[in-house]
Amino acid sequence: MKITYDKEADALYIKLTDKKIISTEEIAESINLDLDDENKIVGIEVLYFIQKHKQDFLPVFKQVEQSVWKLEELATI
Repeated sequence: MKITYDKEADALYIKLTDKKIISTEEIAESINLDLDDENKIVGIEVLYFIQKHKQDFLPVFKQVEQSVWKLEELATI
């Protein structure tokens, strides 16, 4: 499993497997599931993560947000 966050798009992606994505299904507003050829979940995309969803998820994602900001600050030094 790999979790990535795109700050510009405000999108969180949780990649569960390396299988090829065949289709994407929106399961809720701004939450999409990527599915493989067996209709199993390959990844989960959460759009507008900071703007709309961060309170809905585990508190650990607050740490992810803070880490992203710290890494960006270090990159500009």
